[in-house]
Amino acid sequence: MAELAANRTDMTPTSSTGVLSQTGSLISRMQEVSQQPAVRRAVPTIVAGLVIIFGLIAYFMLQQPTRTTLYSSLPENEKSRVLDALKNAGVNVSLDPTTGDVLVPTSDYHSSRIMLASQGLPSIVPTGYENLDTIQMGSSRSVESMKLKQSQELELARSIAEIENVIAARVHLAIPEKEVFIRQEEEATASVFVQLAHGRVLGRSQVQAIIHLVSSSVPKLAKENVSVIDHNGALLSDSSQTAVGMLNNAELEHRVRMEDIYRRRIISLVTPIVGPGNVNAQVNLDIDFTRSEVTEEIVDPEGNALRSEQNTQDVSRETPAVGIPGAVSNTPPLAPDVNTENPNPGAPDNIRASSSSEVKNYEVSRTVSNTQKPSHRIQKINAAVLVRDQMIADPETGEQTSVPISDETRQKIERLVADTIGIDINRGDSLTVSSSPFMTELEGVSAPWYDAEWVRTAINQLAIILILAIVILGIVRPLLHRILVPAPATSSQLVSGDEEVDLDQIEVGEGESLEDIKAKLKPKKQAISAEMLDTANTYDDKVAVIRMIVADEAGRVSNVFKAMMEKDMAL
Repeated sequence: MAELAANRTDMTPTSSTGVLSQTGSLISRMQEVSQQPAVRRAVPTIVAGLVIIFGLIAYFMLQQPTRTTLYSSLPENEKSRVLDALKNAGVNVSLDPTTGDVLVPTSDYHSSRIMLASQGLPSIVPTGYENLDTIQMGSSRSVESMKLKQSQELELARSIAEIENVIAARVHLAIPEKEVFIRQEEEATASVFVQLAHGRVLGRSQVQAIIHLVSSSVPKLAKENVSVIDHNGALLSDSSQTAVGMLNNAELEHRVRMEDIYRRRIISLVTPIVGPGNVNAQVNLDIDFTRSEVTEEIVDPEGNALRSEQNTQDVSRETPAVGIPGAVSNTPPLAPDVNTENPNPGAPDNIRASSSSEVKNYEVSRTVSNTQKPSHRIQKINAAVLVRDQMIADPETGEQTSVPISDETRQKIERLVADTIGIDINRGDSLTVSSSPFMTELEGVSAPWYDAEWVRTAINQLAIILILAIVILGIVRPLLHRILVPAPATSSQLVSGDEEVDLDQIEVGEGESLEDIKAKLKPKKQAISAEMLDTANTYDDKVAVIRMIVADEAGRVSNVFKAMMEKDMAL
């Protein structure tokens, strides 16, 4: 057992020594390959090429596309759902580190919105009254009022965002606190910010609808105190606009609308005659927007009529005394018993007083008229119709030539248009019908080649590549060359350079003296090869290498010179 252990102990250093010797031989071979002149010259170029390639790959990988906001002001749960859906679809989506909005590349904006809409995302938008559930018990009155105002603003913004061409909206309400004195109470104001779709505008009626919506939703908010602003910074609601100015705008819109109706009538009527796209028309209307009202009262003195008649007659009689004389008989009767009739018809009437009156009222003939002249009355029409010349093929050459329309056709078109739009010569209307060749091709404006987008992109890329090349070839390559390629040896070093002697390869024989051993240990002379001329950089180094070659191989060098001289003598 002891012998086996000893054998194992002796084998372990031997195996480790073999592995180390193989590793050392591999390293020595690599060093020999790296010391070759061709490899030394090629290493800097290879390293520079690899650095350039990796630099370009890193540059293109670090390029970030232009991004735009997909949705803003989304709640966190909706934002997470949108992000998951976009990532699953392979869209390069990210979040704005400042606002937290969802950002996508500009080229994927519309496709991302369509894809999310197909999935029903986002399912909800920020609402106002849902925030009331977050009010904690014990909140102060000011916090509650601010929450209520914020909820009202969000609800108004949600309603405004439903209007056509409006993408998003924000409402800011400035509601003052209630004052004890009415005279010191300030008026409420509101501001509305709308983000419109690309290339869209809001009409005057839509702006007025937004103003009425906000003013009607907030108590004691006048329409004049509501401002509407679009995403371009333009004020859509002009509070200083008077009723007269609004009326002028309505009149202008009415005129433009009527002119467009007349123009479409002309084109639809003439197109079947000359063909589609061969007619153009313009109409100018002179409209009187004056509003006038006349109230007139006319009295006819000759015409009269009995309107009312009244007759009045008063008669008082004196009744004579009749009967037996005495006190009782001479007593006048009571008032209710007074008999106005004559008790004795045969007796003469004793009329004491008599009066009569007669009143007749006559009405003189009178006429009252209230005349209101109509507004928007057309005073004059000026119309012009342009027709394309007829294209006739030449029977001999077959070429198409343009010929003006005939007078008969022109007169026919004039009569049709005049009857269609109501041309009145006595009123001063005018109608012009003419023909002319139309331009079939429009000459476009060509931009110079250096203003093209690809030229700018190429210039930017080339500039970056040039900067990288300057850095690599001017800085990196010299450093690598200095590190990998050692400085050339001088002539003294070449002459006095000693080769390392391997002591294991020296064998000591029997009877050898100390001088013989020293002779074996004396360094051998270094062999000089012609390849050392390639590694010598300066002239002095090359001269030193040639001298060393001549010193080692003097015979061969003399033979070479002798052969060269014989050739020259033969010539």
